[in-house]
Amino acid sequence: MQSWPRTRKNDEQKYGWHWLTQKWFEDPAGNEQEFTTYSRPGSSSVAVIALTPEHNVVIARQFRPGPEKVLEEIPGGAVDDGEDLEAAAIRELHEETGYSPAHIEYLGEVCTDAYTNDRSHFYLATGCVQNAEPHPDDGEFIDVVTISIDELFANARNVKMSDVGAVLLAYEKLTQIQKEM
Repeated sequence: MQSWPRTRKNDEQKYGWHWLTQKWFEDPAGNEQEFTTYSRPGSSSVAVIALTPEHNVVIARQFRPGPEKVLEEIPGGAVDDGEDLEAAAIRELHEETGYSPAHIEYLGEVCTDAYTNDRSHFYLATGCVQNAEPHPDDGEFIDVVTISIDELFANARNVKMSDVGAVLLAYEKLTQIQKEM
């Protein structure tokens, strides 16, 4: 199958701090199809699986309006225009949790949803220490906690977090760290 050709220019609308983008394509039968997508084309987000020196995972516990419950999220957020991905990951980790990493490595990129334009980039940070108070953005309310790697795996399997792709990308490294403990 080939990509469908675009039939019109995108229409982007901002709602609060979110964007909706209308897109039109010609399907293989020659019909025009309209889709509502989330975020602006070319936008990126980052999230970090952050491990303390004791190999506990730093979690940003937050209420999420979609599932209408508190999730145990890995810290992350939007990449600012012109911002380096790794710098954004370190910034988001520090803003949301007050933790800074000794080392950070890129895990990969994931398309989290068929109707989002955002590309999610994930990192694994080790040697993370809390050296400041969290400074979340306005409207963010976060409880910072630490959990075990096993609890992170369970959260990914049991609808207790949204960035499950990060856990998949880090799985081999995390299981290796567990073996070395």
